[in-house]
Amino acid sequence: MKHLNIPHFGLYGESSWINDPEFFHIEDIESRSGDLGWKINPHRHAQLFQILILKAGEVNVQLDAEQYRLRGAWAIIVPAGVVHGFRFAPETDGRVISIAEPLLEDVYKEKSAKFIQPLLSQACYIDFNAHRTVFSELWPLIQQLERESAIIREGRALMSEYLIKAILLLLHRQQANDAVTNTNKTELSQAQQLKELIEKHYREHWTSHQYAEKLNTSISRLNRLSKTAFNQSTLELIHDRVLLEAKRSLIYTARSVEEISYDLGFKDPGYFSRFFKRSTGVPPGKFRALSNQPAI
Repeated sequence: MKHLNIPHFGLYGESSWINDPEFFHIEDIESRSGDLGWKINPHRHAQLFQILILKAGEVNVQLDAEQYRLRGAWAIIVPAGVVHGFRFAPETDGRVISIAEPLLEDVYKEKSAKFIQPLLSQACYIDFNAHRTVFSELWPLIQQLERESAIIREGRALMSEYLIKAILLLLHRQQANDAVTNTNKTELSQAQQLKELIEKHYREHWTSHQYAEKLNTSISRLNRLSKTAFNQSTLELIHDRVLLEAKRSLIYTARSVEEISYDLGFKDPGYFSRFFKRSTGVPPGKFRALSNQPAI
């Protein structure tokens, strides 16, 4: 059977990758979705990080296997690789910013890294409905970025880069204001490193010991850190990442259960099926059948 892979796009509907490490793009939500019935089907971007800024209106959001309905003022963070789809209410007002990951790499080496890097690690929603004053600071930056994108003038790329960082910093502030955490800065940095290592090695089925060894810490300390930062043990984080990719493949591709199990590093498809059922309560085939319903 021919594989039906999850669509990868540069920008939605444009299959070719824009090979520009300084690439960014900003557009009105209506400009791409309006002619498509205000609907963007599930897809993902291999090398693009996206921010959706919703000023007014309503959207049903699909991120991997989860769905949400948002109204009013929101920011939606979509890291590269996350499957996402949208159905907007007609006349929804907002902007979509697409940023090439290489453009953000320098951020990791700057003073801004401790603020921006955690924001880029996982999909999330940031609520501005009760914080209109903060949103009134954010929106002019969005409008200025639009103007820089539209007009060719001296220093445009540099100005755009500064504006993108300012937008990300404001988003981080709002996210931090809504978050309650007891982790200190060192622990937060290590927690982020753990998530990044799991992202790189989950198909290899690294053990908790291997992650602890890589981070130069003990398994017990790593588990305490993981529990504090993510409310999960290290092993639960590892299993959740494998499970997430399994769900993505079952929902969005036509691969067989056996193919998916081998792709995820399982040598025995039977063991994969038992792992999946233990985690979700249903075997992979039944999960696929239950999920085989119209996307938002």
